[in-house]
Amino acid sequence: MMEVRRFSIQHLKNEFQEEKNDSQKVRKLRIAVKFLSLTSCGDIQCRTLIISGKHRAMEFDYWYLIFVPVLFFAGWWCRGWDQRQRGEAAKVPEVCSRGLALLLDGAPDKAIDAFIEVVRVDPELTELERVLGNLLRSRGEFERAVRLHRHLYNRADLPDEERALALKELARDFLCAGFFDRAEAAYRKLASVPSEHLHALRELLKIYVTEHEWAAATETARLLETQAGENHAEEIAHFYCERIDLALKHKNLEEARLLVTPLLRYQDATPRVDITVAKVAMAEGSTPEAIRYWKDVVEKSPDYAPLVIGHLADALSAEGDQAGALALLLDVTEKLGTADVMEATLTRIAAWQGVPSAEKIARRFLEEHPSLSAFNAMMQMKLKGNPDDEMTKMIAGLLEQNARRWSRYQCRKCGFLASSFSWHCLGCGAWDSFSPRRIEDKKRAV
Repeated sequence: MMEVRRFSIQHLKNEFQEEKNDSQKVRKLRIAVKFLSLTSCGDIQCRTLIISGKHRAMEFDYWYLIFVPVLFFAGWWCRGWDQRQRGEAAKVPEVCSRGLALLLDGAPDKAIDAFIEVVRVDPELTELERVLGNLLRSRGEFERAVRLHRHLYNRADLPDEERALALKELARDFLCAGFFDRAEAAYRKLASVPSEHLHALRELLKIYVTEHEWAAATETARLLETQAGENHAEEIAHFYCERIDLALKHKNLEEARLLVTPLLRYQDATPRVDITVAKVAMAEGSTPEAIRYWKDVVEKSPDYAPLVIGHLADALSAEGDQAGALALLLDVTEKLGTADVMEATLTRIAAWQGVPSAEKIARRFLEEHPSLSAFNAMMQMKLKGNPDDEMTKMIAGLLEQNARRWSRYQCRKCGFLASSFSWHCLGCGAWDSFSPRRIEDKKRAV
């Protein structure tokens, strides 16, 4: 019996080697070898030949059969998961169509939810995800926009260009939401991307201006001049002036004087440079220097004379030249005839020569330049001369209320209205955009 079994095994092995290219016969022979080995007695082990380029032997163990149900279950689960994924992907066009229909029907909230579902199903739609975040930002839903753009930026499978665009939109989300510190950090990171470097610098400049970080704004503006070839001389001049005003406010004259030197390099950029240097000179007690810079403003930029004419007249009077101060006031008032100049002139004439002289000059101004502001100035002088007259008091009060309605400054770029003159428009962010003439004075001049 043992001889027959050994002969059979040897015969099967020979046939296995001869027919190794026939896959069907290989399987049949392999089963036959296993069958003969199982029906044998004793401790003889059966070995089968497996072909993978070379012949090699491998022992058969029964515990390998445990893997059969495990592999079956894994295949069944993967098949179900694949079918679910394909089913969801097949719904993408349908969900997109539904979202567009809802958007056209005036239901943006439901449309946004539909688009979010599309992005969840198909992560390859990065452009849709970015646009969807922009839509949420425009609707004021900054938190949801931040989540979308942050998720897009944190995806490691995206190329660098896509991640840079996501970071750019994320920074805009923070900026629009008012989180300037986070926006600054995002734009600083974006500045390391060559294609977005200049854009990041421009946005950082806006943030620094909004946050009144004038030193950082100055440095950033200079970088833009060097790297982008842009001209920011006017803005840099205002940044230095803001730093000087802040130093004067804190009575830090040493710092203010140190900042004057770089400020004078931009003297031709804006009249504010001369005005600010004059402030520093007056704070240090150097009246002649202040007078020189204020006179430069009146001569070079006469439209800005209303801003300095009162200070200049007081400085001339303090230096003993009251007649020169009075002549300057009358001359500027004749040329400009604005409410601010008229008020500065009449106030000082009333203090130096008395209220009757001021009232007489106010009446002459009203005859030569008839306007509500001139009439109001005359009534104010009358009220100073006769404060107990009820009728004069009532008329002066009504004129003062009505004059305030028109005594406002307007931005030349965006039309923003302000009750007091400002070098920086809060509406559009422009510098030197406010005319030093009030609205009523500009209409009369036209």
